[in-house]
Amino acid sequence: MTNITKNADSKDVIKQQETENIFVGIDLGTFQSAIATSTGKLMNIASVVGFPKDLVSQKLLRKSMLIGDDCFNYRMSLDLFYPLEKGVIDPHRNQKDSAKQKEAINGFLNYLISLINKQENQKIYAVVGAPARATADDKQAVTYAFDGLVDGVLVVSEPFLVAYGQGIYGFAVIVDIGAGTINICRMHGSIPEEEDQQTLYKGGNHIDKVFYDSFKTRVLNARVTLHLLRKIKEQHASVSKKPKKASVVSLISGKSVQYDVTNELHEACKTIVPDIIKTLSELISEFDPEYQQTLRENIMLAGCGSRIEGLSSVIEHDLSDLGKIKVNLVDDPVYACAIGGLKLARDLPVDEWKRIQETGALA
Repeated sequence: MTNITKNADSKDVIKQQETENIFVGIDLGTFQSAIATSTGKLMNIASVVGFPKDLVSQKLLRKSMLIGDDCFNYRMSLDLFYPLEKGVIDPHRNQKDSAKQKEAINGFLNYLISLINKQENQKIYAVVGAPARATADDKQAVTYAFDGLVDGVLVVSEPFLVAYGQGIYGFAVIVDIGAGTINICRMHGSIPEEEDQQTLYKGGNHIDKVFYDSFKTRVLNARVTLHLLRKIKEQHASVSKKPKKASVVSLISGKSVQYDVTNELHEACKTIVPDIIKTLSELISEFDPEYQQTLRENIMLAGCGSRIEGLSSVIEHDLSDLGKIKVNLVDDPVYACAIGGLKLARDLPVDEWKRIQETGALA
């Protein structure tokens, strides 16, 4: 990767570049996507697209497509599509809905780019986050999806972008906990290789499903939705020994009944921990012994799942057999990946962006 020497002349060049161009970091998440721009914008959008179910829905909504939180507000009138399941773009995931899935992907990405509000003749250069172990085909699909929307796109590992945004270039392990995936990356002073990264597929959505199934098993007639329980999880998620009390209200036989769901939520949250511990243990213990201590004492949690109460303490305890463990949280888990993408996009000279357009990769 080309370095920038920020002397007086180069600062003038950078200022001119950022007048002519907009640099963007984009975190494409399964449930939430985030954007950070060189014009100072930070935006968070629900990664969901809705199409009216029928004629009545069309008359109610007066739109052919809804994107983001509006989809949840009108979910009874919509067929919902999540175009970024597991953090990647796959228009053929469901052959039955393939045409709609493609339309949802295109509509969602067009909407994201429209939020940037570029001026005439400005160019957009975007760094987009992808799961740590995304395949070459996965990354190519993202690149193709942005074709015609931006002037240059580079697809980079999400946990690497978190580290880059935090200024972590040396030895550390990043754990980025999202809805569809948990991405773990070992940093060691250079661009991570494939063996430095792992993607786990038990993230926030997995917790939601376990929580919902567990409660419905206990209260068969409860009138609750996955969407409702997800909101409760976002407020009360915990793996600590003394979790916060959580409850849900449901109509049973025409009566409003309040149920304590603390235990179901607590147990659901704990289901993601074993795989995190196993992966961290492997990435640390299989690394050069001289640097293992530095990795152990520099574990960084990011992503919305990092806000699960008590998670850092549980990780420190469960990894303690390896030695002293220190786990910290990023300051802004929602935007950490997007901000890292923006930082990388700005650090790359325009000449490097031209080369990226040709090769699709960093030098």
